[in-house]
Amino acid sequence: MTSIDHAPWPSPTAVGAALDDVLCSVEPHRPRPPLTYLRRKPGRGLVAVYGTARAPRDMYTVTVEESAVASDLVEPGRMTHHPVLEEIPELVEIPPLGLTIQRFPHDERLPSLAAAMTPYEHPQLREALEQAAAELLGEGPDILRAVSADAVPLRYKPGDRCVLRYRLRLQRGAFAAGARGQVTVSVIGKLYGEPWQAHAAAGLMTRLVHAQGERPWTARPLAVVDALALVLSEDLGSDRDDPPTLVGTDVIRYGTVQPMQALRSAARALAELHTSETITAETPARTGEDEAGKAAKRAGTITRYVPTLSGETDRVASRLCAMLSALPTDLLRPAHGSYKSSQLLFRAGSVYLVDFDQFCRADPALDVGYFLAYLRPPGLWYHRAGTRAWFARAATTFLTAYDERLAERGVDLSTRAGILRRCHVYEAALLLKIAARRPNRLHSPRPGEVAALLTEVTTCLDAAADGTFPVAG
Repeated sequence: MTSIDHAPWPSPTAVGAALDDVLCSVEPHRPRPPLTYLRRKPGRGLVAVYGTARAPRDMYTVTVEESAVASDLVEPGRMTHHPVLEEIPELVEIPPLGLTIQRFPHDERLPSLAAAMTPYEHPQLREALEQAAAELLGEGPDILRAVSADAVPLRYKPGDRCVLRYRLRLQRGAFAAGARGQVTVSVIGKLYGEPWQAHAAAGLMTRLVHAQGERPWTARPLAVVDALALVLSEDLGSDRDDPPTLVGTDVIRYGTVQPMQALRSAARALAELHTSETITAETPARTGEDEAGKAAKRAGTITRYVPTLSGETDRVASRLCAMLSALPTDLLRPAHGSYKSSQLLFRAGSVYLVDFDQFCRADPALDVGYFLAYLRPPGLWYHRAGTRAWFARAATTFLTAYDERLAERGVDLSTRAGILRRCHVYEAALLLKIAARRPNRLHSPRPGEVAALLTEVTTCLDAAADGTFPVAG
């Protein structure tokens, strides 16, 4: 049996050892799944997820309260080992460590998750899925009845939300009995903590669908299940379908072939979002001043983890915060809020935008800068051959297509030029975010990588000051 007696608390090593103690309390012992998610933010404690959605019952969320993270209340050797159990518990709490271990789908902050994972056993969810399937197939709501329904988790953010794929086998009424009368349909469900969040998400999806042109770029909402705080929507497919649906990171990535068409499609869809009428009075605003506050906190994180770079971090962050704070606040438009390749799906030459949980009113430059920051191949931080040239060409392709689509949508030259200049300030802010997450999530200071990111931040701020990117006349 493992022990955290000699590991600092609450390091990833010590947290993993605490999970080992629980997994080793059953016979036969269970191996610890790989660490797939780690978040440690001031005021919010530490959250670690072990395991993947491929084996959800072997997925565990370990949380450490902020009081334990921020103090030295735990002395080495205070871990209590567990007696031998017949089965791993759904919930394990160790108060002296401020630690909680939850086995998926148990989630105290998402109390409906377990029910959402058993759709056939929940009458309201089963009925909503039947109605959603009828809408997708264009059939009457009283024709289809579910024979079976399974749920597969796709993305899970503990205590916040979970995306599920429901696969339904349905029977077409009494007059179409037997296998010939059966049909299979898949639907996406997104689970929230509160019903109002699900309704807000469904309302936004409806506005986005109405804002689309001839080429749709987002999924249709189908229903809201109030009892579970769950919104159902069209399934855009997976890599197993024909034609396959691919995540943007599998399409827009460094390689010998430049993903020109994918970059253009992503840029044009973003321009259409920015020129849509999809915001409401309740849509939160996000300004350069807001980003300056975040940048200052991220600089503090870097300084704590990589003190040898504290001087350079302070210098870069000071300039970045000043430029962010000086950005205009009267140019706010509909914005995705976290626009990057992982938030895109590609199928049969079309692009689809997903995950609008950060949707806001913001300077369009925010989304553009976000995409550019995450467009860089990881090898660029190590100066690997070809990565700089690849990024430069990819960024130019994206910016050119975005500018051209804005022009087609009637945006004037001065406004477009301003967006393409300011986007580099936001790009710098997101690069600082990436720099702050490198030592935090990867459990290593990696000073060379962080230093390269800081240099890139400076390059972006210089580009914003020069404003040299050409725009279409």
